[in-house]
Amino acid sequence: MAGLGVREVLLVTPRWTRDGGVATHVIASAAALAADGVKVSVLCARVDSEERVPGVEVLLSPSLFEQDATPSARMGAALDGEPDVVHLHQVDDPVLVRSLRRRAPVLLSVHGYTACTSGVHYFRPGQECMRAHGVGCWASLTLRNCAHTSNPGRLPRSYRQAAGGLEALRSCDLAIAYSSAIDRHLAINGIEHRATVPLFTTMRPAHGGGHSERRRVLFAGRVVAPKGIAVLIRAARDVDAEFVICGDGWRLEEMRELAARTGVAGRVRFTGWLGSEELAREIAESSLVAMPSIWPEPFGLGGIEAFEAGRPVVASLTGGIGDWLQDAVNGLAVKPGDAAGLARALNELLADPARQQAMGAAGREMAAERFSAERHVQALREAYRRARSSWTAETSAAGSPAGGTPAVGSAP
Repeated sequence: MAGLGVREVLLVTPRWTRDGGVATHVIASAAALAADGVKVSVLCARVDSEERVPGVEVLLSPSLFEQDATPSARMGAALDGEPDVVHLHQVDDPVLVRSLRRRAPVLLSVHGYTACTSGVHYFRPGQECMRAHGVGCWASLTLRNCAHTSNPGRLPRSYRQAAGGLEALRSCDLAIAYSSAIDRHLAINGIEHRATVPLFTTMRPAHGGGHSERRRVLFAGRVVAPKGIAVLIRAARDVDAEFVICGDGWRLEEMRELAARTGVAGRVRFTGWLGSEELAREIAESSLVAMPSIWPEPFGLGGIEAFEAGRPVVASLTGGIGDWLQDAVNGLAVKPGDAAGLARALNELLADPARQQAMGAAGREMAAERFSAERHVQALREAYRRARSSWTAETSAAGSPAGGTPAVGSAP
């Protein structure tokens, strides 16, 4: 990486832990960069795991999100180093971005719909919002129900947070998306300096037995409305199979009740949240994985995890799912929110174990080719190079010595 001028990277994120979300991605990405010879430091507000990665230094700053503190106090010991780039994850703070840019180029990873007040970016199942953040959103939030909340009192705060996130994106040197859906969201909001980096999974596939004889459908993810679990449970009425729901969320009890009301409770098993090894075993024992999302999935990492285990996916063709789902090749695409269509697709694939095997193999091949740690690091290298090149040109033109480390004080 020395040839690209980036030898030291500072990652900034809320938590150091493995919870299956963004924090897990940060650990995996940091490990991949360190394995490639980069000196990596990770600054976080909380350390909830004792896991340590060779070549990665974990720094703690409990004041990281204290808005009243100076940027210097919030960054703490991280300012002792001289990183070539600073890469933020879930730190959508324009004050911090502008202050850090005095020392080094800043990249901001976009893991969701940062500039969307509701955070889910859709009106009805499969109908993605194409509006940029702005005052016009209020009509949609109140009249078209894109808020997707029963508590409208939270909307003003959410709107301000979305505005702040958008300002941070406009202030950074480069915004990183992980799918075409998020890249589209950035483009709609006028973010010109952006790059797309492929995700990868670190879940180690497990080996299952009796796969060809069983009929088992697995869902893995948060148990929340946008994930479409209610659609899957309604589809289960017309599918002779066992359904396994792996995950936790605020609609878990509601989904249990729905399974009981629809008469499928005896065939639907809720496991709750699972660690990676437990989830890998459940995937290995399944016939296929279902992703019945009704919102535009930012990416849908569960699909890649299924492919690495050699399992096909039946998924709503929405958001970033189209980046990896090839209809009739590695799975089947269905219309978001269509329980009858989902049931037909599940029955079609469950009835043909040979086709399941062929689609799973195609998925495994595609994931290895396009969504690997090597491809991830390669794309990050290019993103860091671009950000540093533009930042160096800008600071030089402004009369500051490129690569200098002026003090980080209060934001202008």
